[in-house]
Amino acid sequence: MLENGMKFTFTTTDTDLLQYNGTEVEIIRPLTNLECDIDDVGYMYKCRFNDGTENDVFEDELSNK
Repeated sequence: MLENGMKFTFTTTDTDLLQYNGTEVEIIRPLTNLECDIDDVGYMYKCRFNDGTENDVFEDELSNK
């Protein structure tokens, strides 16, 4: 599981978030099993994008710089 404050490059196929592809995101916190089905989709995180927008992202949308 990733830790709060870590920074990653974001890449997605989600049409609502395509404008953030290639930008840096910061982990705010992992989502709990009450917020997402970890067993089904894997870990997800509340992240902050470079413009201050916050959104929930899948772990596989995050990569090292």
